Amino acid sequence: MKAKKNLLIITWSILMQLNAAAQAKSGMENYSILGSKQSYAWMPVLHHTSKKGMYTELRYNYEAERTGSVYMGKSFSGKRKWEYAITPMAGIVMGNYNGFSLAANMDASCGKMFASMQTQYTINGKTADENFFFNWTEVAFQSTRWLYTGASMQQTKVYHAPLQQEYGLLVGFVFGKFTVPVYIFNPFNAARNCIVGINTAW
Repeated sequence: MKAKKNLLIITWSILMQLNAAAQAKSGMENYSILGSKQSYAWMPVLHHTSKKGMYTELRYNYEAERTGSVYMGKSFSGKRKWEYAITPMAGIVMGNYNGFSLAANMDASCGKMFASMQTQYTINGKTADENFFFNWTEVAFQSTRWLYTGASMQQTKVYHAPLQQEYGLLVGFVFGKFTVPVYIFNPFNAARNCIVGINTAW
């Protein structure tokens, strides 16, 4: 209960700062996880990048069920042949899982091609047996203004456990400021699962 109260206080403080500051770029992502061998899960992500590149990200149900996390870092971007952004960050995790993370978001695009990677190492506050590494990578091609397709991979490595990898297909639809990505992992076997997002930026 105390951890949830602390998370609410931190979230409220950050949102008040974002509303008071001149915002450069913000976004909201909502992911629904569906699978034949797992229950439904909702995973929202709110992020903001200031004019000076200071980055804040709030997550829920990302590291674990009924768990929130707050990340802060610095975004570095540039444009040569490829346009890119690299954001190293650190975060605290509170809820059913308590600990802290070191993470990085990486994005790159060139013409109609784009790629992104989210990677983190999360340390449990009580036992090293629940420390884990997680990586999400995707590559896609935007064939039309409203459609893009590609492939995705997610990797999870829990302490003292073998690396688990899932590969999937990606189809995304663009409706103005909204995008709807659909990921299908393990599409050709019984362990298939689906993630559907509704994302926007402003």
